[in-house]
Amino acid sequence: MSEPVIVFDGTCGFCRTTVMHLARSRRLRLSGRLRAYQAVDLAIYGLTEQDARERMWLMHDGHLQGGAQAFAAWFATGSPVARRIGRALTLPGVRQVAEATYRLIARNRHRIPGPWEHTCAI
Repeated sequence: MSEPVIVFDGTCGFCRTTVMHLARSRRLRLSGRLRAYQAVDLAIYGLTEQDARERMWLMHDGHLQGGAQAFAAWFATGSPVARRIGRALTLPGVRQVAEATYRLIARNRHRIPGPWEHTCAI
């Protein structure tokens, strides 16, 4: 089984901070190679720049998932706690709420206060 590749917006401080924090979590122990979309050939993953600007993507064993389901798939690579969170994000009802929440945050990430303010290119 190959290691997943997580493609995210490297110019967005919120995005960068979030994926780095999750990747470094000793409790979650997530597996994956983090790649800013600006530094990869998106065509390899079947993505456009627009796709990559709008959501995080995870490619694993030939499967591509975006948004909240990319997080669910990434969490499935981690510790037992992370795997439970990942499974919960795929449950009927929860999946729809997670995706709606992801879209809301993604659309407004440049407005979220924090140390990343004024770093998001959108």
